Amino acid sequence: MIHKMKLNESPFERIKNGTKTIEFRLYDEKRRKIKIGDKIEFSKLPDLQEVILVDVIDLYREESFEKLFKKLYTDEEEIKSKTKSMYNFYSPEKEKEYGVLGIKISLLKNNFRYTYNKLVRDKIPEEIDRESGRKCKYRFLDDEEYLKELNKKVLEEANEFIEKDSIEELGDLMEVLNAIMKQKGYSIEEVKKIMKVKEQKKGAFNNKIFLEYVDEEKRNVEEEKELSKDFRKEKVEK
Repeated sequence: MIHKMKLNESPFERIKNGTKTIEFRLYDEKRRKIKIGDKIEFSKLPDLQEVILVDVIDLYREESFEKLFKKLYTDEEEIKSKTKSMYNFYSPEKEKEYGVLGIKISLLKNNFRYTYNKLVRDKIPEEIDRESGRKCKYRFLDDEEYLKELNKKVLEEANEFIEKDSIEELGDLMEVLNAIMKQKGYSIEEVKKIMKVKEQKKGAFNNKIFLEYVDEEKRNVEEEKELSKDFRKEKVEK
């Protein structure tokens, strides 16, 4: 049986590099289902994109974390420190209600999973599967899903271009825009025609004009709606 759990980055990485071999939890309803020989799939917080798989090789059951740590360790300071740290996650009330569990684990080598859930270029799965020790899972999107993921991809590629400021990233952004035009049935000629009309009406961006503010005699609701959009808000770095 495979159990799924979430872990913060630090303990996740310590399991991954082999320095953490026991995971401590409350002995609640979920943990009572764990048996020696089962597997646990740990997902790394906060985004849960990276996953590791471990074997359960032993279980240690006690009434409290202090008693459990005294069973496993000999250094008094280490026992006190570990007990105190567990109360950052679990209250003494919960500890008393459920009891605690130490799960002895062994990392399954070559079983790291990286979850992307994103639209990729057509040849990416083929390239991944061609590499030794790598295997991917993918599916084909329907039209509605495809357009939704393309919209996400515009933001991703735009941010990549802003970060790296390279012609390659600009090409990636144009590739996504071309895919959106194709999906919506727009031709480049139609888009250019729309651009020309707007340029004649409002101008282009050739003169590098940066609008600072507008003073108005009365409230402009439409203007306020435009300014309140999240993508228009400047993020202030702390």
